[in-house]
Amino acid sequence: MRKTVRLGHPDFGKAFPCRCTEDEDADQRLARLQRYSNLGALLRLTFDDLMARGRSPRPQDQERFAAAVAAARQFAGEPSGWLVFSGPSGCGKTHLAAAIASRCIEQGRPALFMVVPDLLDHLRAAYRPDSDIGYDELFELVRSAPLLILDDLGVHSSTPWADEKLFQIVNHRYQARTPTVFTTARDVGELDPRLQTRLGDVPLSAVHRLEAARGGAIEMDALDLPLLRGMTFKAFDPQHLTSDREELKFIRDAYRQALKFAEEPRDWLVIAGGTGRGKTRLAAAIGNYRREADPGVLFVIVPDLLDRLRSAFNPQNPKAYDEVFEQVRNVPLLILDDLGSQTGTPWAEEKLFQLLNYRYNACLPTVITTSLTVKDMDGRLASRLTDPQVSSILLMGRFDFWGKEKAAAPARPTRGRGRRST
Repeated sequence: MRKTVRLGHPDFGKAFPCRCTEDEDADQRLARLQRYSNLGALLRLTFDDLMARGRSPRPQDQERFAAAVAAARQFAGEPSGWLVFSGPSGCGKTHLAAAIASRCIEQGRPALFMVVPDLLDHLRAAYRPDSDIGYDELFELVRSAPLLILDDLGVHSSTPWADEKLFQIVNHRYQARTPTVFTTARDVGELDPRLQTRLGDVPLSAVHRLEAARGGAIEMDALDLPLLRGMTFKAFDPQHLTSDREELKFIRDAYRQALKFAEEPRDWLVIAGGTGRGKTRLAAAIGNYRREADPGVLFVIVPDLLDRLRSAFNPQNPKAYDEVFEQVRNVPLLILDDLGSQTGTPWAEEKLFQLLNYRYNACLPTVITTSLTVKDMDGRLASRLTDPQVSSILLMGRFDFWGKEKAAAPARPTRGRGRRST
């Protein structure tokens, strides 16, 4: 209720509990807030039974989830601004949202939980003359809720009417800066552009991606494996690889050039050498360094990549294959480890050429490790990997990459900054 006071009075426009609300005991208030919340069976989902680091086995996803839990706890303590939880089905985003609502109810604050497709169905049904609640009343109840939680944003049937109603609700709360929580299985960038601008407004909205999308190239990312995660520039010690002074000179030169590339990835870097000379360690160090500032890094072992492409290929449904291949060839920084260890079938050679030729023509930063020499490579690949305008070759020791006449050639100290003429 609101008090009848003059304009300018401190209580003007403020809502106050009515007498019946003040007279109810704690159990009655809790029951009323639970009914209002629309949580139903989801009332069982609380912070107490939440897995603190999520369900994903990937360390990076676990860190993401832990950060989201911390943000959710802080938000539940004092709801302010917007929270967006995105991730694949089953990653725990609905549990987080329901836990926020449950904590608010425990503290005596109202929270309204609505599954977006259900909300739209209720709004449609409210148009009927025999509806228990009128459309205007329901619409106002939702858009003006003190705390609104919209679950499964983006999975509704996209009709002009549904999109418009949803936007009206979101836009009203955006303009009023009313506390709101969203969950979605889609990236914010995939939503309706009008929703993107609201949910992506950094001063108001905090977006937490709980897990990387499943079923794509990300599943092959080896940088999430514990051993490779520990391969950093700080942990790289050439003296653990060899005691030969000449070999150490090559490896130290390669280390310096790799660090320079990691600071500013451009063009291609080919790290060549025999087994046990630190090629993978150096490539992983580049990946781990870049990932600190940019998540657009993919580290894949070549045989694993080809196995993943084979498993995704289905002539009746090529979509899965196309999505994986598209992700790999367009990732901002691709690290291909152990080129040449794959089974050399015509299909494998063709896929690798398509991938590398695309990145060559698009001038996309790429790191490749190999124990092959130029003469052992497919001629098409060799011409691209050794193009001096695009690719720098780092030799990990006295490795006969170019042929016997160039066996003692050191790592090239600079990378080609110019572009090929076409």
